[in-house]
Amino acid sequence: MRLSLHNFNSRNRLSLRLFAGALILSLFAAACGGSDDDLAAAAAAVDPVETNGGGILVKPPDVLEGDPAEPQSDLPSLVDGLDLTPIVPFEYFDGTLASTAEFKGRPTVLNFWASNCAACVAEMPDFEEVHLALGDRVDFVGMNTADVSREAAVALAAQTGVSYPLADDTTSVVFREFGGFVMPTTVFLNAQGQVAGSWAGVLTADELTRLINENLLPE
Repeated sequence: MRLSLHNFNSRNRLSLRLFAGALILSLFAAACGGSDDDLAAAAAAVDPVETNGGGILVKPPDVLEGDPAEPQSDLPSLVDGLDLTPIVPFEYFDGTLASTAEFKGRPTVLNFWASNCAACVAEMPDFEEVHLALGDRVDFVGMNTADVSREAAVALAAQTGVSYPLADDTTSVVFREFGGFVMPTTVFLNAQGQVAGSWAGVLTADELTRLINENLLPE
């Protein structure tokens, strides 16, 4: 049975969106108020290029220093270049060691994000909304990628109220194994352990619902 969000409480949806807007403003203010050393350290930690859409572009390993990065506008919306889920170890925020092999057997939404990626922050309430609406029908995992620090990521997660499991991808190994290089990126893994599709860019609750229905949930 496919998912519909029409019965989701509209007051909850509005509250989540208002919170996301306020949080983005607060993050921007904090960044502007930080010292030059703090900002330089953040840039060095993730080696990002900010896109026009507020996302973060993470350079693939084979891109030489100084080479121009691909703009987000040139990225295809839907990428279906992978068959089997890449097997990569990672660690959840609670310290549990895991592997992407464990996703097999359950339809899973894998979202790559970072606390300094405004577009990532903007979509997190929508992901929480869909996660709550789906219940245990689809698993969600938020993979924190190349963030400034674990502390920054944990603090943001606590502020957004996201309740699905969060994991650490400090060196972007998981992200790159899934073919990603711009955040936010969302990968849809079916129960057979295959990559059903992936989306580069921000998703609203309705768009996320449509992609889950198309890729993960049977008629």
